[in-house]
Amino acid sequence: MAGARATPNLREEFDREAPDYDRTALASMPGYADLHRALLFGIPYLPTRSFRALELGTGTGTLTALVLREFPHATVTGIDLSRRMIAKARAKLRPFRNRVELLTGDLGDFPLAEYDAVISALAIHHLPDREKWRLFRRIYRCLPRGGYFGDADDHLPEDAVFDSRYVQVAARFTAGGTGPGAWTSPQEVWHEHERFDRPCTIAAEIAALARAGFAHVGNPWRFYGQAVVWAYK
Repeated sequence: MAGARATPNLREEFDREAPDYDRTALASMPGYADLHRALLFGIPYLPTRSFRALELGTGTGTLTALVLREFPHATVTGIDLSRRMIAKARAKLRPFRNRVELLTGDLGDFPLAEYDAVISALAIHHLPDREKWRLFRRIYRCLPRGGYFGDADDHLPEDAVFDSRYVQVAARFTAGGTGPGAWTSPQEVWHEHERFDRPCTIAAEIAALARAGFAHVGNPWRFYGQAVVWAYK
């Protein structure tokens, strides 16, 4: 959940959010679980295979736990800017502690090694576009032929009219409810681009991944301003 060269303010923001992040994410993002599952479905390996994954922006370890459960022979190295997020992830991932390594640092500071898969959820949109494109090239270099990069993240619509429409849709949801269609806050990830957010369009990300060298890039899942991109080397 961090930028490649994140400001102290961003680190402080995620440290502040860490204690309630899981509850808030589930309450404010109606597509949260589907976003993670769609990213997971892109992993091209059988559950019986051993492989090494890198996760950028581990947060509280939600995606990490999903990968480690679904792929019992996989190992994951995760990196996140926030020490408090990492602390939450360590607690959540205690059952998998022999298969996971968690590091505190910026997204672009991951150890240079070969990974079979690189995954990221709700993190890369904090980077300015130039840093995103640089990160994609670095990810490409760390993957073998056929390796997978999955990015589940916030994106801008290609047409700004849709962004305005998303605001109107989100405003219909009531705050503080518990039933379907009622969340603790309007879906911030759909529409309000917070002061730390720098989302790009899906088309821009796909084009940048292609320029980085990925042979196959596509968008298998989209829900308003959230989308999953699969890229294979």
